[in-house]
Amino acid sequence: MSFNIQNEEKDKFNSKNSIIPDSIKKNRSEIITYISFAKIFSSYGVIVLHVNGFWENKSDDIKLFLILNFYETFFYFSVPIFVLCIGATLLNFNEKYSLLEYNKKRIFKVLIPLLGWNVILYIYKAYFLKNLTKEVFSFSNIWNYFFLSKVYHIFDSLHSFLLTYMLVPLIAYIEKANKMKICIYYFYLLLITQAFIPYLINIFQIKIVWIYSLKMGYIIYIFAGYIIHNYKFSIRQKYIIYIFGVISFIVHFFGTLICFLTNKYNLRLHKGYHNFPSIIYSCAVFLFIKENRKIFSGIKISKFINKIGSLTLGPFFLHNPLVETIRLDSKLYNFFSKNTLFFSFFIFLLCLIISIILKQIPFFKILVP
Repeated sequence: MSFNIQNEEKDKFNSKNSIIPDSIKKNRSEIITYISFAKIFSSYGVIVLHVNGFWENKSDDIKLFLILNFYETFFYFSVPIFVLCIGATLLNFNEKYSLLEYNKKRIFKVLIPLLGWNVILYIYKAYFLKNLTKEVFSFSNIWNYFFLSKVYHIFDSLHSFLLTYMLVPLIAYIEKANKMKICIYYFYLLLITQAFIPYLINIFQIKIVWIYSLKMGYIIYIFAGYIIHNYKFSIRQKYIIYIFGVISFIVHFFGTLICFLTNKYNLRLHKGYHNFPSIIYSCAVFLFIKENRKIFSGIKISKFINKIGSLTLGPFFLHNPLVETIRLDSKLYNFFSKNTLFFSFFIFLLCLIISIILKQIPFFKILVP
């Protein structure tokens, strides 16, 4: 999966840069940098979610659950923001290059790294960590391991992203004058019919079947990403979105806590990246990052963030095997696992270092494009 989106955004601004006023160049630099920061923040958040151990917790300790639930809820925006970045940067790709070039980029930046990491991590898990069943070499077994995410479940998201990429051209080729209206229309349509209504049915345990349920995947975040990136929100609109974002966080956090206190009743009730609280919360976080992008306006910090942002594919693929490797040494793992945020940051840095090294090796650099 390629999250190196800012390179494509840069291509848009390379031509005739010398005649563009400095104020416009600065604004464009801030836009590129905020996308990079969003990806970095999300990449780190994904690691926190997998290190946190919320779903592995079997204890009835309420204090421990509060900590685990807080981390789980706070960083729940992580996966959705990756898709929001896609919507923010790729729905106008047809203004920069052809459909053929778009598909070529997806193959080299998404499909090849996905297949390559599947092979490498399967070998690593099966023969080094020895915690993966070695299957008989056959087409069906290879297909099931690589495309049913048996190597690591994190690949489930990547497969969903691939399907989302397939839908991008359909939206990109909409006439620009109408694109915003259509994105807003379908965002609200999906939000109400595929998120809000099913959420209410589950919360209140209404005994009806919602016959209009669709497997919408992450497509709603594509629309949301484009809207947030391009729409000029008024101050009032921004604060309304932030307030709803905070409310969504509170509902998610305390709703899950209530489920835990009622004999661990359906802890997934308020969770799911397609669930109503997650969508609202993730969009609010993304808007907040965008609206505060001037923080990254300094030349040095901007270059640093964009450089790190181009490496976020590495942490996405590498963090799980690194955590499993550290777990082989119980003393080392116990030392790190005492602090979820610190351990996640350590893994994140380690992944970045490995990614930098891989980029210097001719064959392996295709894994971190």
